[in-house]
Amino acid sequence: MLTNLIVVIMLLAAVVSVITCREVTVSNVIPRRDTDGNIMDAHDGNVFLYDGLYYYYGASYGLCKEPPGPTGCTEWHTGGCGFQLDHNVSLYVSTDLSAWAFRGYVFQMSSMKTQGIMFGPRVLPNPKTKKWVMWFNFLPATGTGVSQSQCAVAISDTPQGPFQLVTEKVTTLAWENTGDLNLFQDNNGDAYIIYNAHIDGSIYNPDHLMSVEKLSDDYLSSLGKEFNSGYFGQTFVEGGAMFKRNGIYYAVFGQCCCYCVEGASVTVYTSSSPLGPFRTMNNLGNEGHAQLYNVLQFKTTGVEGYGYLWQGNKWQSSPDGAKGHDFTYWSPLSFDEDGNVKYMNYTASFIIDVISDIH
Repeated sequence: MLTNLIVVIMLLAAVVSVITCREVTVSNVIPRRDTDGNIMDAHDGNVFLYDGLYYYYGASYGLCKEPPGPTGCTEWHTGGCGFQLDHNVSLYVSTDLSAWAFRGYVFQMSSMKTQGIMFGPRVLPNPKTKKWVMWFNFLPATGTGVSQSQCAVAISDTPQGPFQLVTEKVTTLAWENTGDLNLFQDNNGDAYIIYNAHIDGSIYNPDHLMSVEKLSDDYLSSLGKEFNSGYFGQTFVEGGAMFKRNGIYYAVFGQCCCYCVEGASVTVYTSSSPLGPFRTMNNLGNEGHAQLYNVLQFKTTGVEGYGYLWQGNKWQSSPDGAKGHDFTYWSPLSFDEDGNVKYMNYTASFIIDVISDIH
């Protein structure tokens, strides 16, 4: 009996030894650096928790120098830093959202069959196929500039890549000429894409509209219009994200902001189903002057066991002018007793409890 008790105590000690809680200070006024001391070059991607690690996939823009000004789109087709042909996908990993280790470029644009511009990479692990699936926006280069935007997909056997291209253009989506996209994975493994499209197929039409669409079981395509929410919310929007809390599905997105310095406020939409119908809720403001790229669910103390971080890009903020050194702005989300997201005030820094659970 004593031997069995000792074994149980040793096993409990082993479990406790890998579950830790840290107070983490998150700053929005100093550059985020990796464990090698380099400024993190990861933008408009996604961050999520998997098996005890936070995976941060983002577009790397490198050291391209942009002229100062209110927008990075003044050189739309002629060499602006947001429209280079050599953007890659960076991966950083962390156990506590504080110390980030660089794991290299998991997808490089040189592997594409067609030259073009990549932005907005998003990755999800597929529990059925055991593959890691990446979606990203792709603008094929043409002799006269850039063609219409489309979605491309790549896969990998491991989260560290390398990701191999599956298709340069997803043809199953309900709407064509797509803009920003994001991915959401439900508790049962079903996945969805939230994306905006131009209603007349023109890249110059200002009526960017948002919708949600279910992905196929392998996440390599979508299920099209029959599994699409239809357009909802405001017009001229981009930078969407989805998350789920207490059985409520949240979609958040804001006004178009083409690498703009002022950022964009976002409006919250909620539904009891991932495909809607969505109800318009409140606006969270724009006090951080950033453009949303992700809402991160992280493990923390408290009754719920999870917290939520709003993550956005602060374009044109780099002190040295390098696009890859633009700041990102993070802010904790808070909710009232009815589940409404509260107005998001500016924060230069904040402290959160982060639980690390390495298996």
